[in-house]
Amino acid sequence: MLFNFNFNFKFILVALFCCMACISQAQDSLVFSSIGGSSVPRIITPILRSAYGELGIEIEFKLYPAGRALRVSNSGEEDGEAYRTIDFNHGESNLIRVEVVIAKVEWWVYAKHLKFELEGVSSLKSYRVSSRRGILVADKMLKNVRKKQLVNTFFQTLATLNADRVDLALIPKWTALSILKKDPMDIYPLKPAIKIDKLYHFLHKKHRDLVPRITSILTVMEKKGEINRIWQAVEKQNLE
Repeated sequence: MLFNFNFNFKFILVALFCCMACISQAQDSLVFSSIGGSSVPRIITPILRSAYGELGIEIEFKLYPAGRALRVSNSGEEDGEAYRTIDFNHGESNLIRVEVVIAKVEWWVYAKHLKFELEGVSSLKSYRVSSRRGILVADKMLKNVRKKQLVNTFFQTLATLNADRVDLALIPKWTALSILKKDPMDIYPLKPAIKIDKLYHFLHKKHRDLVPRITSILTVMEKKGEINRIWQAVEKQNLE
């Protein structure tokens, strides 16, 4: 009897362990960090919801300041990050990039009194320029300007320019159009775009098994033109 009891007990433990492992591996829902205060999630959200929906996975997005969004995704507190540029390398080895471009961000430079044609980042060197704090790409572009003024939101980025506290403002195109649609200001963009960033989706390495599957789905969406149609629809909304 004692032998049977021990055998049955061990069998039950093994069965429970297997069940728990299966449950833990089931990808029923995922949570991704995203940068708050930007219009980019309006494009990324429907693209990723559609892609993960093909896998039967529901996804949520939590908004954070830019720096914290990266920390919580890299630590595994969240399941990954909705989007990032390819142009960051600060030891985030826990994040795996999904090799499909899911959006492109045009960085625009706004002015109030100045008028000249932009010829890359060096064009900003002699000016006072505002942008949003915590955005690695923007911080890098403003490295050599005469004076860099970082604020907490992109609205403040443009408002600072409108108040004549800086000469220029650096901001993503979609975000600028969205802000100015609600709050018109006496400012205008210089041409051309000073930089165009490609955005990619990132998964934490604990979900490495999902990477080839979501890559395949996003690749099909790209080839069918679905991703581009979403970009165009959002741009149209911002311009109307």
